[in-house]
Amino acid sequence: MIQRLQLQSFRSYNQLILEIDKPFVVLAGPNGAGKTNILEAISLFTAGRGLRKAELSELQQQGSAHPWAASITINDYSLGTGISDINTPKRLWHLNGEPLKSQKTLNDILRLFWLTPETDRLFLDTPSVRRHFIDRMIFVLWPEHATVLKAYEHATKERLRLLEANADNTWLSNVEEHIATAGLQMRKNRSSFLDLLPLDSSIKASMRGNAENLGPPNDEKEYYLKQLFQNRPRDGAAGMTTFGPHRSDLEIFFILKNQLAEKCSTGEQKMILSKFLMSFLKYLLENINIPLILLFDDVISHLDFTNRVLLFNDIVELQQQTSNKGLLQVFFTGTHLDAFESIFPHAQSFEVDPSQVRAV
Repeated sequence: MIQRLQLQSFRSYNQLILEIDKPFVVLAGPNGAGKTNILEAISLFTAGRGLRKAELSELQQQGSAHPWAASITINDYSLGTGISDINTPKRLWHLNGEPLKSQKTLNDILRLFWLTPETDRLFLDTPSVRRHFIDRMIFVLWPEHATVLKAYEHATKERLRLLEANADNTWLSNVEEHIATAGLQMRKNRSSFLDLLPLDSSIKASMRGNAENLGPPNDEKEYYLKQLFQNRPRDGAAGMTTFGPHRSDLEIFFILKNQLAEKCSTGEQKMILSKFLMSFLKYLLENINIPLILLFDDVISHLDFTNRVLLFNDIVELQQQTSNKGLLQVFFTGTHLDAFESIFPHAQSFEVDPSQVRAV
């Protein structure tokens, strides 16, 4: 678990130190008080730019002469990140007081996942949002999935550049080979991930798209390359790649109603999402002996009382399972402390006012 969080010149905080000794942490206060800033700081301790996808300069406290920094103590590790110069921000890392040689080391210390208010509209949003959602889940389980996605994105951009320049077919074929290799791995990762989840009997999940059924396994790559070759004129004219797993969609089916989640009521969608999330957490905790940090940013306020209590009970039960290999720690934010009453026996609570945090 995270036992200590320290911030300097970060967003709204000049200095902040939180000492933590419980698996659940509640941060309550009015909108704009700085609750999400705390979660954002924690979310930076994984590859990428955190839950807000902010630039380094955006994290700097306005008016502060000191560069921003954030550090956490988790188990026997002290992790820190920040910048050394306000004017020319460059991301720095340290582990136990020494420069961190590779961000891949972070994956051996903790795994992070977060939910934001936007997640509430997951089934009503675009396929790209749902793809990003499941890919973030896969990153937690298999961090190397991020490398596959980057390779795929780079190759598809290069192909479009070559199509625009009417490049030699040999160059195009070489790039399309890279696209097919990465694309097939993307598809395999997503499919394998969904197969592993111990989903509730009331739901089933799959990926849907033109790259999800490519024929016999021995012919998949050949078929993929054929599609890319045939689509060259159309893709060049459209300025986009029209075939591939980057166009697939996460499809969750609610068996009890015999319909897709996107067709279900708002309450049913929240319940389906909760079941899907719980199956993800259950698998991780039972199979990975690395601390899992879950950030719930203002998600609880979108649930009614009954569903809040059910969610809290499920998370507490999950955290206490004797079959777990890993540890679960959850950070919640909300506007009112009383919304978290049913989890108080297991939680440490803080009231957040602008730039000030007090233990309750």
